[in-house]
Amino acid sequence: MEQKISTIMDTTQRRYSLLLINPRRKLRYLWDFKELCEVMGKKTPVPPLSLPTIAAITPAHYDIRILDEEVESIDFNLQPDIVGITALGNTVKRGYEIADRFREKGVAVVMGGPQVSFNVEISLEHADAVVIGEAEGAWQECLQDFERGTIQPTYKNASPCDYKKSPVPRWDLIATDKIMAMPVQVSRGCPYKCEFCVVRNMLGRKHRYREIDDVIAEIKALPKRQLTFADDNLTADKKYAHALMERLKPLKVSWMCQASLDICEEEELLTKMAESGCTSILIGIESLDDASLQEAGKYQNKREKFERGIQTIHDHGIHVIGSFIVGFDSDHLDAFDKIFDFTVKNGITMISLNVLTSYPGTDLYERMKRADRINAIDTDMLGIYPTMRYMHISQAEMFRKFFSVIERMYSYEIVLQKAGITLGNGHFTHYNEADISIMDKLRSMAYLFRQYLVTDNPAKKELYKMLFGLVRQKKVSIGNVIEYLLLIASFNGYIQATASHRTAILTEIQAVDPGPICE
Repeated sequence: MEQKISTIMDTTQRRYSLLLINPRRKLRYLWDFKELCEVMGKKTPVPPLSLPTIAAITPAHYDIRILDEEVESIDFNLQPDIVGITALGNTVKRGYEIADRFREKGVAVVMGGPQVSFNVEISLEHADAVVIGEAEGAWQECLQDFERGTIQPTYKNASPCDYKKSPVPRWDLIATDKIMAMPVQVSRGCPYKCEFCVVRNMLGRKHRYREIDDVIAEIKALPKRQLTFADDNLTADKKYAHALMERLKPLKVSWMCQASLDICEEEELLTKMAESGCTSILIGIESLDDASLQEAGKYQNKREKFERGIQTIHDHGIHVIGSFIVGFDSDHLDAFDKIFDFTVKNGITMISLNVLTSYPGTDLYERMKRADRINAIDTDMLGIYPTMRYMHISQAEMFRKFFSVIERMYSYEIVLQKAGITLGNGHFTHYNEADISIMDKLRSMAYLFRQYLVTDNPAKKELYKMLFGLVRQKKVSIGNVIEYLLLIASFNGYIQATASHRTAILTEIQAVDPGPICE
């Protein structure tokens, strides 16, 4: 693969080489779309936004290389002047391994990211310095000290950065031909107090927005038309959202985002979102139990509005990606079954099902730590497998039930029911093909033919025939059908690929599982 390195020359100042690294995950997760990426000739669905942003605020006398380990392997023979590593909960262990390898060679290492920001002491055992929270400002100060030979252990901004004029990320340093969609962010911060979420404590309680002109200029310059908005709530400011949709519409992009359920009360905005290329919205429904919603601090979610809200979004030809969490103190094992029934009834095919995880930096983590409810399980499992003690469910039960329900949710028999409810409603008729190449289309159709017609599974064949029947009836666009079938096949590919590893992981969980608090 051709390496992309920043080579902006300045002969009046010493030049430094900077290697920015995104560590790989050890364990797969449902939304990694590995099978779909392979079909489309890609390596990863969406790259992290952090490293191109870091590169954009790095001084011009640095030659920068970005290495995403999900895309390419690390060459430890490299000898940069300084290494920057970003890490999430389930990549921090690998991040520490990488940091140790480079420090052994005498290379300065700086780490950042949510997991590192709230585990500074441990991180400094592996890194020379830690950037806490947002990088803008703190990163430049760190580099100045590095050049003077006076690098300090920690760097942190005194207040949230001015995000209004955030620089355009350095996508020229990324192999964009190996990714499926480009991340774009227009805001930071969140006013809500969800106990399990780190955003408020990491980025502040106030929403800060970029200039729309800058956002649109960035999107126009991107090498792809398929986008993922990285904001935690894209439509929090309705006036801003309306203006953004109007500017997006002529760009012919295809995109997804996250938003609060209150978007269902803004039908004019939903119409604009659909017209501007929105294909799906991740909605943090989280729980169907009022006590659990209160415990989580999810006060903005009103359970009586769930079903109508989902239908409203679907009626605008936009998929709801339902995000759910099981493991609150009020939850029993049947919470999984209630979520399953709810998704079938409401035609939610795309489901992000999660076990409650206490990430460092969250209010939940502090409460669990005080109660001695955090287990010493490998951090590679964070966000995927149970890692804390639950009130009414053992960790082993949580693990078994989680995968049992995932298998049912994405079984072709159940998907067949949901597809009829959602794609059969006559509203999924628009689809921006964005930059899908002829070769991608041919690969997709060949893959779908093998997956859905060369099979002994009658439900797969029926799903394929039903959906293309709806295309002939002009009730749904062919683009929507192809994307839907590809995603379902990829979800099932994940389930099949991970089945052989679950016994070993369950054994590891059982070894430290103390059982539920209330036996």
